Amino acid sequence: MRASLGKKLQLYTGGIVAMLLVVTFLVLERNQAQAWEDYLFNQSLSFARLATPELLKRFRGSFPPDEPADIADMQEFLGLNRDLVQFSLVSASGRRLYLSSVFKDFTGLNLKPLDSEDLSARLAAERTTMVTHTLQDGRRLLDLIEPAFGPTGQQVVSIRYLISYDSIDARMQESRRHFVMIAVAALLGCLLMVSLVARRITRPIASLTDGARSLARGELETRITVESRDELGTLAQAFNDMAKSLALNRAELTHKNEALSMANEHMKSMQEQLLRSERLAAIGQLAAGVSHEIDNPVGIILGHAELLLEDLGENDLLRDDVAAIIEECRRCKRITGGLLGFARSPEGHHDRVDLNRLVEETVASLRPQMLFKGLELKTDCSEVDLVVTGDADQLRQVMINVLLNAAQALQGSGQLHVSLTDASGHALIHVDDSGPGIPEADREKVFQPFFSTKARGEGTGLGLPLCRKLVEAQGGEIYVHQAPLGGARISVSLPLSD
Repeated sequence: MRASLGKKLQLYTGGIVAMLLVVTFLVLERNQAQAWEDYLFNQSLSFARLATPELLKRFRGSFPPDEPADIADMQEFLGLNRDLVQFSLVSASGRRLYLSSVFKDFTGLNLKPLDSEDLSARLAAERTTMVTHTLQDGRRLLDLIEPAFGPTGQQVVSIRYLISYDSIDARMQESRRHFVMIAVAALLGCLLMVSLVARRITRPIASLTDGARSLARGELETRITVESRDELGTLAQAFNDMAKSLALNRAELTHKNEALSMANEHMKSMQEQLLRSERLAAIGQLAAGVSHEIDNPVGIILGHAELLLEDLGENDLLRDDVAAIIEECRRCKRITGGLLGFARSPEGHHDRVDLNRLVEETVASLRPQMLFKGLELKTDCSEVDLVVTGDADQLRQVMINVLLNAAQALQGSGQLHVSLTDASGHALIHVDDSGPGIPEADREKVFQPFFSTKARGEGTGLGLPLCRKLVEAQGGEIYVHQAPLGGARISVSLPLSD
């Protein structure tokens, strides 16, 4: 069950007031107790200094006095101090010379623990000393020793007064009752005032709550009456401004919604154009299929042309024409083969492949070819095993394409460097050459189909796009950079196996 704001305000304010009253009560009680104790000390000291000479006169060197009348008179004289419990005369050496009886108002006190107390240190001080004792029943006594000196200034005797705290404690109890009554009255009055204030605060808040709910229902014409000029009145005015702004915004949104409807119609027309573009893409796929069908008759033409070339003599005028037919047929087969390879999905068998071994075997198979004989071909494999999960044949095809491209760019002379490294869980294969390189503007275009930096007729522009397709099928990346050797660097990144 959630507490309302008014109840929380009453609870928190009441708690704070109660805490302040308790602190105030404790401070006042402590100050009052200290004042009453100071009063008792001063009164007892004055009494001791007044009564001591009179007691010495009444004893006249006899302990106790010989006359009972003197004792009764002395008891009556000292009885004027209603807080006096008992008195005694003690010599300078600490021997008790006289011990009075307990006065009638304190006959129930157990003073035996005080009789055995060692007073030598206090007597040796030769001055008035006061000590407070707490008895077993909790009542307190003020133990006051007043020294008496002879004509020569020597301490003759000391008088010990035991004075009760009962009157002081009674007054403190009465003060506590008064403080409690005042605190309760103050707390009740404060809670009443807090209730009135809370009601005045929560009523405008309730109006704001109702207005907010009306806005939530869409009633934007809702307004709240501003009843004051304080923060709540400012909040009510802000609410009215917000409601007005929401009404204006809704009208604006309605207008924009109409504009969006018109834009939606325009978008539909754009979607129709996209559908037409997709149809064109489908036609492109059909062209790939047609190229597959063209590949067979071109192969037949190529075969017959090669047979015809064998039958022609060295000086036959038709020999150059037949050789041109053979070259163009082979070029057609390269184009159709690239189209078919690019159109096929690179599905393969994914096994654990040792890249160090694959690169060494690929380089070893290409090194005897005429294209690589004049090159300074160097392989720098990794010192650790680089094992990836992928199709070894497809990865070998990627390496062959990349190496052939680099060798063709070198045109029979230059440096070709293949290196493998481990970089943050990935195997990196770098193929660097000292050739002319690839311009920065063309480094992304070389992965687009039919784009080639080679001379016309030397490439189809499908090698690197096919390599990217095969590498991405293995979960890797391929990209072009400037090589340290001055030419192009083709980098292949593949995730290492666990």
